[in-house]
Amino acid sequence: MKRLYKLAAILILLPQLIIAQNFADGFRLSYNQIQGTARAAAMGNAFGALGGDFTSLSINPAGSALYLSGEFVITPNYFSNGTTLKAGNTNYTDNEQSFSINNIGAVGKFSANPTNSGVVSVNYGIGFNRLANFNGNSLANFNQSGVSWLDDIAGYANNQALTNSYLKNKNLSDVYFRDWTTKLAWDTYLIDPDVDENNNVIDQKYHSILYENEKVDQQKTISQSGKIDEYVLNLSINFNHKFYLGTTVGIQDINYKRISTYGEAFNKNSFNFYDDYYMNGTGVNVKIGAIYKPVQSVRLGLAFHSPTFYRIDDRAELKMNSFLAANHSKSGESLYNYSFNTPMKLVASGALVFAKKGLLSLDAEYQNYASMRFRNGGNGGDNFNDLNSVMGNVFKSVINLRVGAEYKVTKQFALRGGYEMYGNPFEKVLDEQTTLTGNTSVIGLGFGYTINSVSLNAAYTNTLLKTSEGNAQPNYYQLPGENLNHNIMFTLGLRF
Repeated sequence: MKRLYKLAAILILLPQLIIAQNFADGFRLSYNQIQGTARAAAMGNAFGALGGDFTSLSINPAGSALYLSGEFVITPNYFSNGTTLKAGNTNYTDNEQSFSINNIGAVGKFSANPTNSGVVSVNYGIGFNRLANFNGNSLANFNQSGVSWLDDIAGYANNQALTNSYLKNKNLSDVYFRDWTTKLAWDTYLIDPDVDENNNVIDQKYHSILYENEKVDQQKTISQSGKIDEYVLNLSINFNHKFYLGTTVGIQDINYKRISTYGEAFNKNSFNFYDDYYMNGTGVNVKIGAIYKPVQSVRLGLAFHSPTFYRIDDRAELKMNSFLAANHSKSGESLYNYSFNTPMKLVASGALVFAKKGLLSLDAEYQNYASMRFRNGGNGGDNFNDLNSVMGNVFKSVINLRVGAEYKVTKQFALRGGYEMYGNPFEKVLDEQTTLTGNTSVIGLGFGYTINSVSLNAAYTNTLLKTSEGNAQPNYYQLPGENLNHNIMFTLGLRF
């Protein structure tokens, strides 16, 4: 059993079907940490009550009403991800760097009443904020392991009584993932049929090409890339400079790619197995929010985010090659589409503004991940009742906290700091899935300089989340992991 654990630890996240929705897909669509302007990032994105920053359009839509003039902003960002997996007693770390634009946007203002009573102004905003960055690589190795995945594949073929003619079929479709991996291993001469004493083939009986007790070197790598952007259309109203209302229509765009490679090397042969997966989709949501100033130094905010209603297209392909068959054996592309609803959000906020010297801000955000739902799969034929029931038991509700502070050193120069804590939404861990094992924490630092109508803001953020990488075979343990992300961003703002 211990030898099987070693194999299981290296076979990370093998799905049951070539494309099979699981709660990792829903989690990917729902677990977002906004990445907007540098000022907001440095202050922990705690802008639900503050407003006056383009990031607030994705947090509390009333925030745009606090703009006293129009503004255009753009935020380039440098991103570095370090992923560590622990396999046995060894830590394996891989890194990924990328450059991106975190947001581009503009807020405009229509002055309505110069007496500052009643409706003072109507403001509007348009642009986008980045909600998620999926870029990252991970790897793990086991050298001289006493067990091979090929033994597992041959065992599956025997247990399922797969015939030689079935494995020779060139046009399999809509079959189980493990049937496909068995066929690919057959095509690349990695499993052979058993023979009797007269050297006649025994149908439905197979063995791997490894010698008995042969040692193998194993490696698993995963390369991920992609993002979620939210394009926002915002409208807000300023009443008496005391009460602010706003609404935002958010159009979210996701593209995600995961290239997973598993390989083994041994004396007689070597092989690589490739699992390529692509997700693309568009979703829409509506946010409404309000901000109230009971006195000039106090701001209170409340916002509601509807679920984001996604339509998703998935594409996947399996490939395998070996030393005995250099050309890939392929499953062919598998396509699937479905709908998905993220959880709704409630955001309550408060802020203290100390004249022209500084401020403190706090956001508390409620989200129930157990309410995530897959719908209308396969052009409406699949209802996902079983999967949705599982998600209701696996996930729970969380409270996310964001706090921020700003200190004005001079009229033009400010120092900033912030902290974000995103609760772990997993109620339980399933061995075959990738899960979080703790809360996600984000530390932010930054500064800003303003002269006339031009502002330059800079921020650094450090994000730490701990994970457990799972494997599809039952009763196997997981690989503990850690993701450490660094962002360095600059925002150029032009007031008009």
